Amino acid sequence: MPQRLLHFTPLPTDSADHHALPDRFTFPYYYTPNKTCELAMLDLQSRLQVAGVDTDSFGQLYAVLLTQDTATGELGYLAAHGGLALDESLVVSLSSIEFVPSAFEKTQYELECRSLIDQVTEQAKQIETFEQRHNLAELNAKLESSKEQAATEIANSQKQMAANKAQRDALRANYEASIQSSSDNSENTVGNSGLLKQLGAASSQEKRDLKALRIQWKQAIAELQSNIDSIDTTLRDQRQQHSELSAQLEEQRLSHYHFLNASNQTKSLLELLNGKEALQGSGDCCLPKLLNFAFKHSLKPLALAEFWWGRPPHQEIRQHGNLYPVCQSRSFEILEHQLEGIELEDNPLIVNPAVGKQFDIVYEDNEIVVVNKPAEFLSVPGKFIEDSVYSRIKTRYPDATGPLIIHRLDMSTSGLLILALTAESNRHIQKQFIERNVEKRYTALLDGDIKGEGGDINLPLRGDITDRPRQLVCHQYGKKAETHWQVVRRSDGKTKVHLYPKTGRTHQLRVHCAHPDGLGTPITGDDLYGYKRDRLHLHAGYLKLVHPTTGEWVEFEVPSEF
Repeated sequence: MPQRLLHFTPLPTDSADHHALPDRFTFPYYYTPNKTCELAMLDLQSRLQVAGVDTDSFGQLYAVLLTQDTATGELGYLAAHGGLALDESLVVSLSSIEFVPSAFEKTQYELECRSLIDQVTEQAKQIETFEQRHNLAELNAKLESSKEQAATEIANSQKQMAANKAQRDALRANYEASIQSSSDNSENTVGNSGLLKQLGAASSQEKRDLKALRIQWKQAIAELQSNIDSIDTTLRDQRQQHSELSAQLEEQRLSHYHFLNASNQTKSLLELLNGKEALQGSGDCCLPKLLNFAFKHSLKPLALAEFWWGRPPHQEIRQHGNLYPVCQSRSFEILEHQLEGIELEDNPLIVNPAVGKQFDIVYEDNEIVVVNKPAEFLSVPGKFIEDSVYSRIKTRYPDATGPLIIHRLDMSTSGLLILALTAESNRHIQKQFIERNVEKRYTALLDGDIKGEGGDINLPLRGDITDRPRQLVCHQYGKKAETHWQVVRRSDGKTKVHLYPKTGRTHQLRVHCAHPDGLGTPITGDDLYGYKRDRLHLHAGYLKLVHPTTGEWVEFEVPSEF
């Protein structure tokens, strides 16, 4: 009996009987999992549960790759976890689950690059030691303090000189008056000539003292500045050397990731990136590891399912047990190589979702047009799809001037969108949006029964550069984002709310609803921060602003369909 391939988990023989196997591989960036692959995913999830990994455990992405042994035809799956290694708290718990190895040749890397690794480490220690020995922050503070002290002492000296000069001027004035009133001018002149010399000498001495004080402080400050410049130059040189060594080491690290494709061609991550900077986690995502192992062991990849398991990280929004697409930002170049020659399912991201859809004109005049945009309809042309509110309005109003678009709604969000037909109206209304004078109200249906009846959410946001277009909650670098909310009704375990954004950040309402520090419940149908449904249940239902030509307030309202 042949020995079972390590890491390959066979499926029960009847697993595929009720579900046809896919004839094309999963499009990795947006997909619904094949039913047989879903069975494999459920099997891995049950193993995670048996191992004691649950919603309170450290969370991360896991994936299954449905495969078929090309020699025997046996159906099974491979399992992988995101990242180079498991969190230490999970190592023992998950030791019974056979995850495929990383494509990173760690042992070879450490063996070949030991000297360079040691140099980078030693250089970092030297920089740290030098920084501790020469505290630049402390020296700069001392320099600023010396400058302030110098300015104070010189100013005080000048102030005292001015007072002394006033006294001398008074003495000279008295002397001149006494000469004019004296009957014996020559005697008076001789008697007071000594006084004039003393006053002149005092004035000269004070000027010399001020000059000496300035020279003294100039030298002291110059010495401090010279010392700081010398330390700064040394540090800059050391950091430059460290940066150059680190760059060499990074090239070596990337060159020790090797990825196979179906044609048995191997390329390193360094070759695949071709000069592009590697994002954190590049090379360690689930699918590249799974495909690498499959090709290496003559297993035919059939389908993919990737999911989050465990508690979410604080910045990101991940739902326990929820499916997720492959991170395109980290894996695109690798998968372009690995999936070469493999037929993929159609890319749904290039299919126009607005085909057959129309939008209602809520209001129009010579200056503005207000439309009710359907869900899954672009506000402006996208990378692959031209059809949008903008393109259709441009066709409807060919003589319109200006850029038309003033604000946007996410493709998945329905509701009111205002466009300006003239450049002047565009500037006028855009200014109202920038100054936050436009009143906006959204309606959302949430996937749970939330606590409270209303309140404010203040969670700063920034883009996740490693997983666009997702947004992160980031108190250190995020931009201010504020939302007021009110409950409209509760029914069937869901909550309908009104949302009033005070700022206009990307995905603000979606993140503020889904994040644990916000409402803690995703919007129904949110495929980024919640669970995929027929549509995103978010609707821009109310707008109030000043008309650009009449100067009067105008308001528009379209109720949601949910």
